[in-house]
Amino acid sequence: MDWNTISLKQYNQIKEILLDPEYSEEDRLLYEIQILFNVDPFKLSMSELKYFIKQMSFLAKPIPKMKIKDIYKIGYNKYKLDKRLEAFTVAQWIDWRNLINEGGTETDNYANLLSVFLIPDNKKEYNEGYDIQQVRNDISEYLSIADAMSISAFFLNFQKALLIRSLLYSRRLTLATKLPKEKRKTVKEEYRKAIMAVITGR
Repeated sequence: MDWNTISLKQYNQIKEILLDPEYSEEDRLLYEIQILFNVDPFKLSMSELKYFIKQMSFLAKPIPKMKIKDIYKIGYNKYKLDKRLEAFTVAQWIDWRNLINEGGTETDNYANLLSVFLIPDNKKEYNEGYDIQQVRNDISEYLSIADAMSISAFFLNFQKALLIRSLLYSRRLTLATKLPKEKRKTVKEEYRKAIMAVITGR
């Protein structure tokens, strides 16, 4: 077992347990075993417990970055991911932006975010002729956390680059107008801060 076999749902369940101060370290360990291996940890022998703990050693390692693919087999269904960003529709980017505003970019919201760009392989248009909730369920239940994080990072980085490009274009248009010297200085500083905020995420 490794990060490539852990689903997005399992990762979020484990994260919830780790962040809950009500659980003791022993409880966390047992519930992690239950989530990852679908067994009753309270019925395990000590030798079985030792085996499962050893299998979980990968949790101490960082989640690997995965190569973005054109086709993903998620559960029993195939989904296509078009990496040609110019091919995305306005509807996709609006939904992506709204979902980020509503649920943020934490892994809890990944199933919703990724459903914007993972389209059933036999469909041509986003959110046309298929159940998008089924797509989200497949992503949550079957897409590995490693793939989920890599795909999300790909689009978040593109969105950041697009925003920086828009700010630079707006800055150029603003500075092309006649402005007093002090105003120009202020405008440059405001745009510098805005671009740095995008870069640093602050």
